[in-house]
Amino acid sequence: MAAYKDLIGQKITKVTSNPGEPKTGQMWYNSTDGKLRGLGVVSAWSSSSPLINIKARFTQGGVGTKTSALAVGGYSTGIVTETEEYNGSGWSAGGALGTGRYGIYTAGTQTAGLAASGSTSSTPGVTANVEEYDGSSWSEVNNVTTARFLGSSCGTQTAGLIYGGAGPNNQTEEYDGTNWTNGGNLNTARNTGFSSGTQTAGLISGGGPGSGNTAASEHYDGSSWTTVNSMNTARRSGSPSIAALRTSSLAFGGFTTVMVSNTEAYDGTTWTNSPTLGTARYGLGGAGDSSGSALAFGGQNNSGTTYALTEEFTTSTNTITAAAWSSGGNLNTARRAAAGFGTQTAAVVAGGNTSAPGYTGTANSEEYDGASWTEGNNMNTPRSNTNSAGYGPQTSGNIVGGAAPSTGLTNYETYDGTDYSNGPALNTGRFGAAAVGTSTAGLCMGGYYDPGGTTGSTNSEEYGGSSWAAGNPMNNARYDGMGFGTQTAGAIAGGAGTAAIANVEEYNGTSWTNATALANPQRIGGSVGTQTDALIFGGLLGPSEAKSTLAQGYDGTTWSSRPSMGTARIQISPASAGTSVLTLAAGGNIQNPVTNATEEFTGETETANITDFTTS
Repeated sequence: MAAYKDLIGQKITKVTSNPGEPKTGQMWYNSTDGKLRGLGVVSAWSSSSPLINIKARFTQGGVGTKTSALAVGGYSTGIVTETEEYNGSGWSAGGALGTGRYGIYTAGTQTAGLAASGSTSSTPGVTANVEEYDGSSWSEVNNVTTARFLGSSCGTQTAGLIYGGAGPNNQTEEYDGTNWTNGGNLNTARNTGFSSGTQTAGLISGGGPGSGNTAASEHYDGSSWTTVNSMNTARRSGSPSIAALRTSSLAFGGFTTVMVSNTEAYDGTTWTNSPTLGTARYGLGGAGDSSGSALAFGGQNNSGTTYALTEEFTTSTNTITAAAWSSGGNLNTARRAAAGFGTQTAAVVAGGNTSAPGYTGTANSEEYDGASWTEGNNMNTPRSNTNSAGYGPQTSGNIVGGAAPSTGLTNYETYDGTDYSNGPALNTGRFGAAAVGTSTAGLCMGGYYDPGGTTGSTNSEEYGGSSWAAGNPMNNARYDGMGFGTQTAGAIAGGAGTAAIANVEEYNGTSWTNATALANPQRIGGSVGTQTDALIFGGLLGPSEAKSTLAQGYDGTTWSSRPSMGTARIQISPASAGTSVLTLAAGGNIQNPVTNATEEFTGETETANITDFTTS
């Protein structure tokens, strides 16, 4: 037997504490604990960002891998045409299908996808239509020979395979990137089975042969199907790691007589039970390229409730803690539309309105240490409607404008960690504005001028350390926008003009440029981060103007979903505290009652999975 040193290249070392960054395969003896330790492999599902705008859907198609996937079509309150793209963190809008459908056959990658056949109505009315995706838009190509839906598929855009379907159906068709030809029939006709592999090495397992379920599995060799070992649990309407080879595939979720969370891994010969989904469901979409890497999204439960939630399956020597919002310490004074600044563990909330509705503000100020809020010295001027007009660190904060009972304020105050001081006044009084920057380089944008006003402003002003000066106007008038960034690399998202808008603009220190718009109008939410790494959350979501839990991230080019807040709210504070992966939301308006609740957001983290080893 080979020695450990010969296999790994080093001896088992004796240490008094665990190494900070252990290597895969490394083992050590911790003399303090008297333990032999190393990195253990862990497989688990973890929650991720929901489908964009929390648009629940089921029987959609899945394409691609865990970090580069598509959700295609499906059924929500009706037939879905939307495509959504997943980047490993969240979902963003892709190009719409030419023909909306559910029970669709999909294959390929995020930039070279294939969508074939499916049902276009609840009747159902099946279509033979086929479309190809180039990473931004779908184009119609040659139809399948036999129209069908709720079947299985695998392969690529130029070497695709579809098989089975409602009926149940046993037919197979092969696609060469141009034409469809008939292949060998399945031995067990079925619909809604699990599938993966390639056109010449395909896999189907499970599914519904009529009203029941099967556990039967079959392999395809490019011309015929052969029955192989069955799954452990007979079921239908689950989803696979569709981009995986059949020698390393994963099947998850589905329906027996109820929805299930079962996950099984396949090595090309044998099915093995794996960790279960966090949320049992069926009719879900799936992606992934191995039995250790998969994505599950959408689906529905036994009662017909449709999901937008997403889960990731990972096999790694790291333990992954999913990004999430969690409860923090409560404010001492419940409020809405207050200003805020700082970080998640060193924040300030000041001013705001302690009731709803109305514009009468308070001067009260509180500091947060990451666990609890403590009363601090008050501002000089009471104010409200400044929820996106505070910026800077806890010991060098800035609050710009705001509302008094009958007017927009020009007042500007700075905070040194103890006291507030009046600074140079804005040229134009306003509230519902956004502001970003530092104590010597600030930027204030938008807002409106009096409580009776209904139209936002394009006005922007810059602060150079001694006075505010007019900057170039924005392209779109707005108030209640959500700002982030700096004076020379700023941005504002959403807000309202004469109505809610989805427009986003970026500022380079001189001029404003329209950027990628939000998927839906959104305003009076929280915002934090930089021009290329931002997060917005909560607020009113258009066009219904409902209070929202929605969170979206921005990478400077694309908006994509992030984990939702626990409680829908508007006029959140602090709107500018922390980073896109470490921030908080305090107070706000839930449903006219003003709240003192705080939520903290922490992005996904990975830590080494250090395991104790024993002998027997």
